[in-house]
Parts: sequence; structure tokens; C-alpha cells
Amino acid sequence: MTNPMKTLFAFALIFSLNSLATPNSIVAIVNDELITFDAISAKIKPASTKAEKIKLIDNQINLVLQLEKIQKFGIKPKLSFVNSMLSNIASQNGLTLAQLQANAQYDEILENINQQLSLRGLKQLVLQEANIKLSQAEIDTMLSKNPSKSESLNKQIKIAQIVISSIDQTDSLLQSKDNLIQQFLTELSDKINAGTSFSSLAKLHSQDPSYKNGGESEWLDENRLPALFKQQISQLKADELSPPFQTEQAWRIIKIIDKRSVDNHLIALKSQLVQSKKNTFFKDWVKALRKNAYIEIFDHKL
Repeated sequence: MTNPMKTLFAFALIFSLNSLATPNSIVAIVNDELITFDAISAKIKPASTKAEKIKLIDNQINLVLQLEKIQKFGIKPKLSFVNSMLSNIASQNGLTLAQLQANAQYDEILENINQQLSLRGLKQLVLQEANIKLSQAEIDTMLSKNPSKSESLNKQIKIAQIVISSIDQTDSLLQSKDNLIQQFLTELSDKINAGTSFSSLAKLHSQDPSYKNGGESEWLDENRLPALFKQQISQLKADELSPPFQTEQAWRIIKIIDKRSVDNHLIALKSQLVQSKKNTFFKDWVKALRKNAYIEIFDHKL
């Protein structure tokens, strides 16, 4: 049977449980912060070389410098994120949140969570300054190393819609809600066909969140659209309005804005390239912190 605390101990790697570690001593100084052997001892293996130990110290130095910036910028994780991570840890270990909070290592685990989330927040803040662009040469090189295993393209579509799910029936008690909505959408269609902006009417009348964008959607995968949407779209030309039609929760009119075919493999590769450049940008930012910091490593103690 798996020990329910195993995940907790694995998660809280910052804690040293190695009773055979070298007695604690100062192995580095970063500005006004001391780094002790205890900070890295849990990650040292019997076969670890001196170079590998120095690498661990370098990582700890980077951590200290980032924590200094977190304090300077006043970065604090949202309580909802902290609670969510605590709930996940409790669930993974078969514990209730109350049982986790009663654990002897709870304070240390909570501190570790706050630190992780703060570091993530710092990275997001720093990356706001990154202007990531991909050159065609970079994309071509990536494709040459990772050719697509499929030639199929994913068909996507962008639509605009006006959605009505409720309407004032005060003046028309003899007509059903559905009839009133259908009639109202027909009137809007007539106005659009007569030259009124679809976008302006969507912003005024649509009851879907897309009204903020004039009813315009993001790119949608055609094969994931509901059957009723597919049926209406198959009969439409670009910029042609559909008749009012009813879905499960509302009535709507739609028009096609644009269509395209995309290579999902290419999109994934581009995403990898962007993420790689972001990671490089952040690493360079941390390197710049080191240049302006006082750092001394006592490697003779390793």
C-alpha cells in the first residue's frame, strides 16, 4: 500500500531529510543572503561531482535573486490559487484539507506553494517585456527537424452571430416567446440586408458574450461545431445571413466571416518555438540579475 504522505514529501523537495548530509555550513553569499549546504543537500547524490554541486548552488543563487525581486515588486499569489493547490495536494494524498492542515509539515508545504506561485508570477511579469517574434527561417528549420506525419489540414471558420434567448413579452401576450424572438431576428436581418452594420446590432441586441466583439467569434474548428451550426453554415456563402434558427438554449442568426485550413502540427511547433524563446528571455533576465549582485561561492567546502 502506498504511503499517503509520499507525495507530500516529494512535493516539498525544499526540505532536507538526509541525515547523512555533511554538517551545515555556508557555501555561498548572495548580496545579504547566506546559502547553506542544507539548502542543496537533499539533491546531492553519493556520486555527485563537484561541478554538479556547484550547479546546485548556482540554481539556489538564482532562486535567491528572484525572491529578492518578488519582495521588491510585492508579488503575492492569489489566495484562490493557493487554496486550489492545497486541495489538490490533499486529494492526491487521500486526505481532507483539514487533515493536511493538521500535518506537522503543513506550514512548510504552504510556504513552498506560496514560493512556487510567486516565482510563476514573477516570470509572467518579466515576460510582459518580451517581444517574441518568429522568423520564417526558424520555422523552416524546426519543420525540417520535426516533419509532419500527416498531411491533413484542420478546417476552421470564423462567424458572427446575434443570439437572443429572452425577450420582453409585455406587449405581445398572444404570441409565444419563440415566435417573438424569431420575428425580432427577422427584423434585424432586414436591417442588416438594408445596410445596417451587423456589428452595431450585435453590440446592441445580442445576448451572447460575443456581443462585445460585434458578435464575432474566434477561429472555430468546423468538425467540432454542433450539427445545427454545420447545417446552417453549409448553406451559406461569405457574408450571407442565415435565417433565424433555434439551438438548445437560444435563437440566432449567423454569417460567415472567414474560412481557413490550418496545420495543427505547424501551430504546435510555433508554440514550442515561442515557449523556448520565452524561457531564453527569462534566463537572460536572471543572468542580468547575477551581473549586478554580490556573489561569492565557497566551493572548497563541497
